Amino acid sequence: MFAKTLRSAAPPLSAALLTLVALGVTLHRGWILTQLWLLALPVLALAFLILIALLALALWQASRDMHQWPVLATVMLALIGVSGPIFCVVNPKAAVWSRFWLERPAFAAVATVEVPERGRGDYYGVELPSHLCFVSANCKVAVIGINGGQPVRFVPDYLGIPDGAIGYGHFTGTPESGPYDGFGDPICPTMELAGGWWWLERCPGP
Repeated sequence: MFAKTLRSAAPPLSAALLTLVALGVTLHRGWILTQLWLLALPVLALAFLILIALLALALWQASRDMHQWPVLATVMLALIGVSGPIFCVVNPKAAVWSRFWLERPAFAAVATVEVPERGRGDYYGVELPSHLCFVSANCKVAVIGINGGQPVRFVPDYLGIPDGAIGYGHFTGTPESGPYDGFGDPICPTMELAGGWWWLERCPGP
């Protein structure tokens, strides 16, 4: 009986794992774009096709089960696994918000990392502890300004080639409108998150 239940649960569990991987990759696609640059789009496209194929395989396996619940659960998870990444790409603000709240403890830890004064040290910031590397596209936290007498910490979600960045900034108090130096591009806080964190992207035009 236990073996049959385990076999029935295999397709939904597989679909759940694939969905988590798909959403994780989508929310961190800025890191992938930063690391792979021109190769990023074909790699992401191939990964999405593989995801669809594996989800289809899970659905086929679920359809062979005598019970209905594995089919229903696998279908629901497959829909999330496909539509979730598409929604995050179409609606970048939703991806920014989702990633921040899912990883908020890590962002809170980054806000306490010791950083040098503005203008000192490496232009791109200081190395983050290895367990916090996933927060930043280059595993660094930089100081891009001063607000309320305190440094404005910045972790890039994406780094352009050869320069430019967008990402998450931590402010003390209400942030000034900017612009701030996004490694060569003027960036401004456009969306408040929580705990002093804001999303910074290219400043809107006049």
